[in-house]
Amino acid sequence: MSVQTVHESAGPGQHGSDAKPAPLSAAKMPVGVGAAARVGVVVAVLVLALGALGIVEALLGAGVISGASWVGQGATRVNGLTAAAWCVPVGVGLVLLGLWLLVAAVRPRPRRVVAVTATTGVYLRPADVARLAGAVASRVDGVSDAKATATRRKVTIEAETIIADTSTVGSAIEAAVSDRLRPLASPPRVQAKVRAEGGRS
Repeated sequence: MSVQTVHESAGPGQHGSDAKPAPLSAAKMPVGVGAAARVGVVVAVLVLALGALGIVEALLGAGVISGASWVGQGATRVNGLTAAAWCVPVGVGLVLLGLWLLVAAVRPRPRRVVAVTATTGVYLRPADVARLAGAVASRVDGVSDAKATATRRKVTIEAETIIADTSTVGSAIEAAVSDRLRPLASPPRVQAKVRAEGGRS
């Protein structure tokens, strides 16, 4: 009676310690470094520079070191300045810079990989897609050499063939590579550039 009670409490399809854990959720798509991160590095350097300037001014004020105050000299130089023609373009440039920084802060980070149709979050880098496409193209009949480059949206294959009809070989390469890349969530466009060995395409 007690054994039956334990099995029932484990739930249907589960038997005590034999119960399988729930599968992990799919991983998120990896993304590249956004413009905000680069701007953050520049701002951090500027803040460090201002901090160093503040330390120097504090040491000058306390008499620990001798010399003229940089802040005081700067204030003396700008004191009494009036509006000039260069102020307008500089002001417009600063406004545009501020708008660019605002856009950079909210802009999504760029995607650097291609998603594979799967429930576990599998992704390929464009370099991996290029290696896969090049390997597939090199196995097409009549192809003696094949190299591929890829972006997230396009795969370009440069191949050499021993067959005179390069257009037929190119179509075969495009078909084979497109079929191999079909598991990708958004298959890229495939373009083959084929030339005969020792001749032109």
